[in-house]
Amino acid sequence: MTRTEYLEKWSHLHGFQENTEVAGIARAYLSFNYYLAQPAVFLRFAPNLVTLIAPLFAIAAIYSEQNLLTAFLVLASLMTDGLDGAVAIIRGKTSRIGSVWDGVIDRITELLWIGALYHAGISPSLLLAIWALVATQEYGRAKFNHVAGKTLGVVTVCERPVRGLLVAFGFLGEIFQSQSLEVVSLVWLILQGIAIAQFIVMTRRQLR
Repeated sequence: MTRTEYLEKWSHLHGFQENTEVAGIARAYLSFNYYLAQPAVFLRFAPNLVTLIAPLFAIAAIYSEQNLLTAFLVLASLMTDGLDGAVAIIRGKTSRIGSVWDGVIDRITELLWIGALYHAGISPSLLLAIWALVATQEYGRAKFNHVAGKTLGVVTVCERPVRGLLVAFGFLGEIFQSQSLEVVSLVWLILQGIAIAQFIVMTRRQLR
């Protein structure tokens, strides 16, 4: 399967209208995953097995005491998290149970990112606010899929790739400037709020 075919298939599976595809940073992230998945595809790894790799990296990030290593582990968890979907699409192994499993592991991995920020000293109230917005958006997306019987084909300004990159860049920033994590956490909160607004507008438009 070529990269173009992979992106077309991904867009179709995630509810994008015909002749439209994912764009922007999400497209770049998916393209990177396409190439990163090739060894796993060659070795015929099962997508559900690949799914388990991401939270292991995220758990390690919580206990890391070095900012550079923590940033690397967060990035690794983000990259490997997308591998299962890429492997499933390329190998033609997509399934409903795999989709549910992937969604559950996604939320666990993101909660572990929150744990890494808490371990680094970020305010619990700020992290709770961030998580409430993330959980609301993702629960709302899942509920829409159930009620509408289709996938909501919308990419907001704060999807998983952006969340993971923010956390990783925050830890990288701490190497050069203290309080970078506080700034990044506030940026995440603001972007997540904008994302919720985008989600609500698109949902109302499609359910009318």
